[in-house]
Amino acid sequence: MSEMKDEFWYNFYDYVKSIYIYSHVKTHLIDADRQDIERYTNFGLGILSVAFILLSVFKIFVIIFYFIFIQAFSAFIKFIISIFKTKFRISFCSSFKNAMSYLGKVFKRIYTFNFYLFHNKLIGFIMIFSYFFFLISGGFFYWQNVNLLENIEKPEYYLVSFYCHFESFILIQLLCSSFYACRDMKISTFISLCLFISMNAMLFLGYFITDTIEKVEGSFEYGEPQSIMNIVFDTILLFINGISLYNFVFYNKNSK
Repeated sequence: MSEMKDEFWYNFYDYVKSIYIYSHVKTHLIDADRQDIERYTNFGLGILSVAFILLSVFKIFVIIFYFIFIQAFSAFIKFIISIFKTKFRISFCSSFKNAMSYLGKVFKRIYTFNFYLFHNKLIGFIMIFSYFFFLISGGFFYWQNVNLLENIEKPEYYLVSFYCHFESFILIQLLCSSFYACRDMKISTFISLCLFISMNAMLFLGYFITDTIEKVEGSFEYGEPQSIMNIVFDTILLFINGISLYNFVFYNKNSK
C-alpha cells in the first residue's frame, strides 16, 4: 500500500496498478536505465494519443469546411439563379423551410462523415464518448507519467487521471472486442457494459477482502491477491478477444 498516505484512493491505486495494465509503472524506480525506458515509453504513447486527437480534429474541420463552405456556396449560387428564373418572386415560408431542411442535412452529414452512423443513438453516444475520453485521458496520463515518474508519492490529480484512463482503457477494449465477438450492436454493447461493471465489482471486492486480511494478518509477501485478480482480468479479456479473433478470421461474407 502507500508508504506515506493511508487513504483509500492511494491504497486502491497501489492495488489496481499491478493488476492489469501499468504493471510496469512503479511508484518509484531506483534503476536509472529502467526509468529511461519508462519515460521513453510514456513519451511515445503520449505522442501517439495526441496524434490521434489531432487527426480527429483535422478530419472534423475538413468535413465542416467542405459541407458548410463549398456545399453552402453552391446552394447559394443555385438560389440566386432560381431568383432570376422566377423574376424575384420569393416564397419566404417555403425558402425558410428549405433552408432549415438543408442545414439539417448538412449537420447530419458532418456528423455521419466523422463517425459511424449508429442506428441506436444511445450506442452511438457510448461508442463516440468512450473513444474520445480514452484518447484524451490517455494522452494526459502518459504526459504526467513522464513528469512524475521519479516521484515517490503521486499527487491526487495524477490518481484521478490514472483511474480515468484505466477505466476508459478497459471499456474501449470490451466495446471493440464485443463488437467482433457478436456483430449485433445492441447485444455486443450490452455484453461489454455488463463485463465492465462485473470487472469493476470484482476489483473493488478483491481490494476490500485484501485490505481486511492485511489488517488482521499483515501484508502479502508476493502480492498474491493482485496476481489472482490479474489472472481473472486476463482470462476474461483473452476469452472475448479469442472469440473476436476467431470470428474475424473465419467471417463468412456471404452470411446474412
